[in-house]
Amino acid sequence: MNSEELNELIGKGYTPYAVMKGAKSMVKLSDNRDIVTDREDNGIEVVPKGEKTPIKFMPRGQNNNMPYLVMKRIGTNVTVGSNVEFKTKVIYGDGLLVYRMNRDEQGNIQKKEVLPAEEPEIFEFLRMNNYNHIRMEIANDLAIFYDSYVEYIFNREDSPKIVQIKSKETTCSRISEIDEKTGKSEWHGYSAEWHKGTPTDLIATPLLDRQAPLRDLMTRMGRLPNDNGLKVVGKQRRFIHNIQMNTPGRFYYGRPYWWSIFASGWYDFSSAIPVLKKSLIKNQMSLRYLVYIKDTFWTELYAKHKAVDENKQVELREAFLKEMNDYLTGEENAGKSFVSHFRYDRVKGTEDKDIIITPLQSAPDGGEYIEDSEETSNTLSYGMGVHPSIIGSSPGKNKSINGTEARELFIITQALNKTFQEATLEPLYVVKELNGWPKDIYFSVTNCQLTTLDKGTGAVKNTGIKPENEE
Repeated sequence: MNSEELNELIGKGYTPYAVMKGAKSMVKLSDNRDIVTDREDNGIEVVPKGEKTPIKFMPRGQNNNMPYLVMKRIGTNVTVGSNVEFKTKVIYGDGLLVYRMNRDEQGNIQKKEVLPAEEPEIFEFLRMNNYNHIRMEIANDLAIFYDSYVEYIFNREDSPKIVQIKSKETTCSRISEIDEKTGKSEWHGYSAEWHKGTPTDLIATPLLDRQAPLRDLMTRMGRLPNDNGLKVVGKQRRFIHNIQMNTPGRFYYGRPYWWSIFASGWYDFSSAIPVLKKSLIKNQMSLRYLVYIKDTFWTELYAKHKAVDENKQVELREAFLKEMNDYLTGEENAGKSFVSHFRYDRVKGTEDKDIIITPLQSAPDGGEYIEDSEETSNTLSYGMGVHPSIIGSSPGKNKSINGTEARELFIITQALNKTFQEATLEPLYVVKELNGWPKDIYFSVTNCQLTTLDKGTGAVKNTGIKPENEE
């Protein structure tokens, strides 16, 4: 049965099983098509810690545990896990660049990298908040969920400034139902107990307007006038910023396009192949060898253990055969050597062996499902926007590409992920406005730029400030 026929049966509601030759049980294949389906209801009312009034939060997934299920599936599939890690690294890039941008007398845009000594306040903020770690958290969440959450913490001064940024786990984050009066989700709920139904550890924090978070925050901090035309500094000092990659028709949470690998059934097919191969190898091992034991061997064995009684001899023989079988069929013994004594008959010119082990020839030789594995790996990578040749997910022979192709594919991948890279910088522009950093200060993500061999080096750092040939 090929992959299309298997997916067709899964689509019709059949639960697939595999029966291996010589196996004592069947292998059940998983079905993950509905793990990314949202539950349609009016939300879950939860009373935050230290509060009395409940807030209605929108669930994510059938049992409000979809983020955990997705993470578990990523961790159990080689291709998906590798693709997610690759995309996260591409989004993170090679580092963070702070630069100053202005226009010269001729009207040309000039960019100049800023050193820590020139703007100590900015670099101190980046260092104290470990912003590289925050960017990696944002990159992870955006690559997997298309949603990321960061928390801004202000001091208590008359003109508040942001003193700390924290990344909030997307798996533990939910947002409140859209308020009919404001047309916005007003709250972010953080809990590790969403999957339990009604959490008891929920922390509710004001959620900034997801369409205009900077304007909303500046209004709350009295930097811009409110609806009444007044500049009023609110009492709240903690706010959540939802950084998201929008997908059409989604009002609360993003639905990454790559989740189609679950809904289509391709993920299940890919995950089934290792299970089938493991069962095949395990159950065919016991039929792989034919063992010859010379009759005099038993006589010597009985004499060695002084076994005169017939029952004792049978017990010794069965114990030896069981030990031999366990040794040959045990997966942990693969690759080990077996030592057998032998004598040389000088008259006949032959070896006189006590034990001879002959491998049996069987159809499976370890190359089962190679084509299916290649097909599923390519399809999963295609769905996730990762070229298989870059990360080596395509098994089989003659699947390599040359250096030029790999270089161009990597550059294309970086260019296509520019939107995600820029999203990891959004919090810095928020801090820039609220903390009064210089207007001509900007931020960008540097990338590793692969070069050709005639340049004399394998890679350079592309900052975007100079042309590529001047780096």
